[in-house]
Amino acid sequence: MYKKISILLIMVTILSTLSGCLNPGGYSKTVESNIEEGTDYIDHTLTYDGVDLTYNNKMWYVNDLKDVPLPDPQIYFEDDTYYIVGTSDRNGNVIDCYSTKDFVTYKKHLAVYEPSLYDGWESADAAIYAPELYCFDGVYYMYYSANDKDGIRRNSVVVADNPLGPYVPLQNDKVNGLEAPVFLDNNKTFGVLDITVFVDDDGQMYMYYSVACNENQHIVGVKMNSPYEADWSTYTKIVVPGALNSTNSIYKPFTWEMLRDGLPIAEAPFMIKSNGKYYMTYSVNGCWNKYYNVCYAVSDSPLGNFEKPYDSNGVWTNLLLGYPGTNIENSTVYNQWTGFASGTGHHCFFNMGDQVMIGYHAHQRRDTNDRYERRYFAFDYLHFDENGVPFCNGPTYSIQPLPEELSGYKNIAPFAQVKSHNVSNAEAINDNYIVDCYNLKGEDAKEVALGKGYSFIELRFDEIYEIGGIAIYNSAFYEKIVSEIEYIDFGNGNVVQYSQFCHDRYINDNDEFVFPNSAFTIEFLNTFEADHVIICVKTDKPVSLNEIVILGK
Repeated sequence: MYKKISILLIMVTILSTLSGCLNPGGYSKTVESNIEEGTDYIDHTLTYDGVDLTYNNKMWYVNDLKDVPLPDPQIYFEDDTYYIVGTSDRNGNVIDCYSTKDFVTYKKHLAVYEPSLYDGWESADAAIYAPELYCFDGVYYMYYSANDKDGIRRNSVVVADNPLGPYVPLQNDKVNGLEAPVFLDNNKTFGVLDITVFVDDDGQMYMYYSVACNENQHIVGVKMNSPYEADWSTYTKIVVPGALNSTNSIYKPFTWEMLRDGLPIAEAPFMIKSNGKYYMTYSVNGCWNKYYNVCYAVSDSPLGNFEKPYDSNGVWTNLLLGYPGTNIENSTVYNQWTGFASGTGHHCFFNMGDQVMIGYHAHQRRDTNDRYERRYFAFDYLHFDENGVPFCNGPTYSIQPLPEELSGYKNIAPFAQVKSHNVSNAEAINDNYIVDCYNLKGEDAKEVALGKGYSFIELRFDEIYEIGGIAIYNSAFYEKIVSEIEYIDFGNGNVVQYSQFCHDRYINDNDEFVFPNSAFTIEFLNTFEADHVIICVKTDKPVSLNEIVILGK
């Protein structure tokens, strides 16, 4: 009898001990670590000195708006070099270019085109806007707009035999780009700007640009017979600011496209094709405006009819990148986003390997609405949902992982099977979608919800990877942020314990605002192999996470 009672007591003791370490999902609340911060890994929160972060710039990037003061950027890639062209911020009468191989170091190339050397159609005050660089049949074409001698803005193109020029006026038996702009718009009264070119899968070229008329600044498109010949019979209105589509420009439910005072603006077009659909992306509200955002309209053909996605009584339903706010200065959103982002627009899309990126400019001062604020180049990720609809993770101010093309590490999280305990919507943890526009309808339901107490998320892979880092994206909602992660366990003692969120950099307590797309980021100095990771969070209230990115190879 005594022996049976003793055995029973021992079993109860063992079960009680296990219940303190394991939850019903089988995950341990405590784990041992064999690695040390500073020696085996870097927790970027601990490298923050109140101003800057210390990180490996071959693996991560930060849009600190310091390196490339070039508004209206467009990127051309050739032979492992990215060429960034845009509106010169030092001299409006020339075209400058930056080149880079790694987006860490940049070379500046001054005056790759200077119209004053040729005494052509441009005014002495050419005020060149938004050049874009393309190569067709071995010839490099630089498209741009400039003032003519009557002070009216025109579109034209110059050519060179290499990306850096020097570019010269295009002259052949069909056009004379010295004496007149190559693309003289059908309507010769109004100014034009922000010319861009799109080549469809069948090789057919199209040109899009913005026209400034008395009522608004809208976007038009035209089919091209060659890189320097427009088929003006196909001239079509594509996008009208505020309007649902170009065929019904009276009904204007898109009030967020008209937040600036004065003339409504739609400019800076850039076309991208996805899943058989054509997405016309463009900027609204004026480049000096805080709400200079990137929006989009969609069509089944390159010249439309283009229509903007809209839910009745919804707001910002066609926003792709930017600051979803209001002009009411005492509104919550207006105040919260101040200091995070301003003027994020006039974009382009480009590839880093297989990853599509969005390049854009932003106001260097993030708390301004100054017409003369300097604009700097920035870039972020572009993804596509299951229907091919594009979405951006940005604009970002926090540390972000570089694409595999530059870092050698790819995000392996989307390849994982996900298990969890005390978690809702866990399948969203590796879908590439990061909630950033927190004030949009239904966005809170897209985050991964963690209950009070211990929560566990496990990502397990079918193969073993070499692990270089991890980013765990926090909630976009101030009241739901995670302040600390109990542990990040890759197995075999490769455990990061008690990682802290970089509160001082990413949180505005006064306005109760968390900077979107900010994350716990860990960089492993001594890489290791793993086929899974378990993240444990302990909180005294329900919280949320956004996304997990795991850098592996």
